[in-house]
Parts: sequence; C-alpha cells; structure tokens
Amino acid sequence: MFNIPPRDSKQWKYEYNARTSAERSNKREKIDFLLENGRHRSTKMWYCRLYHIMMLQHLDAWDLPFESTLRKLIQKVS
Repeated sequence: MFNIPPRDSKQWKYEYNARTSAERSNKREKIDFLLENGRHRSTKMWYCRLYHIMMLQHLDAWDLPFESTLRKLIQKVS
C-alpha cells in the first residue's frame, strides 16, 4: 500500500527502470544465448561461458553497422 519511495516520484522511476534493465539482460543471457543449455561439469566452465555471453552482449550494445565491408566483399565475390 505504501511504497518507499512513493510510486509517483523520480526515484521510483529510476529504480523501476534499473530493475527492468536487469530483467532484459537476464533474458538475453538465458534465452537468447542459451546459457542454461551448456552441459558443463565445473563452475569454472559455467563462468567462462557466462563471461563470453556478457562479451557478446557488450558487442551487441555497440551500434555496429549492419553492412560491414567484409560482408560486402564476401557478397561481391560470391
């Protein structure tokens, strides 16, 4: 009934946006990059897989052009 901070405040919007951002990141790791499909026996390999997925997320966040020069070169040759 009573929230701290109040729902109509800027602090509430900031916290809500942070929560939804974390949920989107978790969805991207678990569903899109199939984090839980790895069949690893050790936690070290699990963390290596998670680290690589996080690097891929970081690369996806960059605004890379869809048409790269390498892709254009490959399409031109074929």
